[in-house]
Formats: sequence, structure tokens, C-alpha cells
Amino acid sequence: MILLGLLLMVAAMGALLVSMGLVAVPDKAIRSRLLEGGDSAENKGERRRIRQLDRPEEAARFVVTQSMVSGIEHRLVLAGHPAGWSFRNIVLAKILVPVALLVFVTPFAFVDTSLLKFGVGVAVLVVGYFVPDLLLQSRAQERQEQMQRELPDLLDKMVISIEAGLGFEAALGKTAEAAEGPLADEFVRTVQDIRLGMSRRAAYEALQARTANEDVHQFIRGIMQAEEHGSSISSMVRIQSKEMRMKRKLRAEAKAGQVSVKLLGPLMVCIFPVLFIVILTPGIMRAIETFR
Repeated sequence: MILLGLLLMVAAMGALLVSMGLVAVPDKAIRSRLLEGGDSAENKGERRRIRQLDRPEEAARFVVTQSMVSGIEHRLVLAGHPAGWSFRNIVLAKILVPVALLVFVTPFAFVDTSLLKFGVGVAVLVVGYFVPDLLLQSRAQERQEQMQRELPDLLDKMVISIEAGLGFEAALGKTAEAAEGPLADEFVRTVQDIRLGMSRRAAYEALQARTANEDVHQFIRGIMQAEEHGSSISSMVRIQSKEMRMKRKLRAEAKAGQVSVKLLGPLMVCIFPVLFIVILTPGIMRAIETFR
């Protein structure tokens, strides 16, 4: 029993490592080549292979519901399909982690007839089932926050390129190729979609679907409205750059204002009790000795 539990734990840890991208090297190199290459037969085959790797399998319907499948696919898109995080690996982790936990929790929770222990065991299994979802959600949120931080700087560089005489598409591509980060990667993919024949509006809407950041959505809406009404894109980008930089400054000031409130909890729990013990203990001991 113990040997079986150890084997299942090793398998679960391996699935988690694969899901977290610490083991194996999936199709990250293929995706980078797709951004650089054209619409050749080789690239078409690689696109088809990526879709097959990320496509839900039939066996997954016994583990996750259809709504959960949609949620996992959406979070994978928001996370940028990180290395090792495929739909298959996530489903595998959702199977192995609860099984490994079941082996170790059974002697404690499911052998005794105590209702409390049984409830704790069930709660542990439920948490283990949703651990891959929580990790993926954290990865997606971290990536979206990083895109939000990168947007003002990229817009400033884009304004410089436009003022130097480049068109918007050329400025977008040049800025994205010179920069690093998830937002630059998304801009490179958008430019590549336009060069491969996708309409500008469809490429911008695809970029909007791959992000969940309101600042990026506002920038995309501004581009589409400027192209639809024929207004100056350079002026729109300049205004957006100033506005995004101001928003980033206000967010930094708001976080700085929350520091004192967040410090109050650790002070009350960790520091104040120690101070009370150090200050009041001598007086209490003297009072006890006096009354004794």
C-alpha cells in the first residue's frame, strides 16, 4: 500500500512538473517559427499539430465538463500557451493529483466513521482536483498584469516610430520585434496575421480575444475606431500613450497607499503580541509575587 502510494505520488508530481513547464520542451520553438515564417506547407503542418495538441480529447469528457473545457482553453490562451501547459497535461494532473491524495488521506479520513474526518478528506480531494486550474489561472493573471505594465513603454516607442515616418503597421511590427515580453509577442503575432492575409479588423479582434486586460482592449478599440473613421492614428497612439502612463502612475500610487493597511494585519498578529508579552510580563510577575 505504501509502495503504491509512493508510486502514485511520484506520478502526480511528474504530471505537475510537466504542467508547470519544468519538465519537457513542448511546441514553444514551433510557435516562434510560426511568428517568423510565412504560410508555407511546413508552417501549415505545424499549425495543425499545435491545434491537435491543444484540442480536447474524447476521454477528457469523463474528467471535466464542457464548460470547464472552455474555461481551460480560454485560460491557456490568456497564459500564452506556456511550455508544458497543454490541455492533455492539465487533465492528466486533475486525475493523478486527487488519486495520490486519496492514497494518503484514506487511512486518516475514510477508515474512521467520523463525519468530520470524512468531510476533511473530501475537501482535500476537491482542492487537489482544482489545483491545476488554480495554477493555470495564476499564470494567466500574471501574464496579463505583465502586459498591462509593458503597454505604456511600447506605445511610447510606437509614437517615436510613427513620428519618424513609418506607417502604423510597420511601427507596430518594428516596436514589437525590438521589445521583449508577452505583449510584444502578441503584437508580433498580430502583424504576422495581417501579413498572412487576415484583415486588419479581424487581426485586432483576435488580439483582443487573446487578452483580458482593459488597457489593451482600450488601445485596440481606439485603433479600430481611428481606422473606421479615418482619423489620425498617430494622434490616437500619442493620446493613448499619455493616458496609459497616467493610469500606471495612479495604480502605483494606489498600491503605495495600501501598504499601511496591509501592514496592519502582520503588526497585530506577529509584532504587537510579542511587544505586549515583553512589556507586560515583568509587571504581571511582580504582581503575582506581591499577592503571593
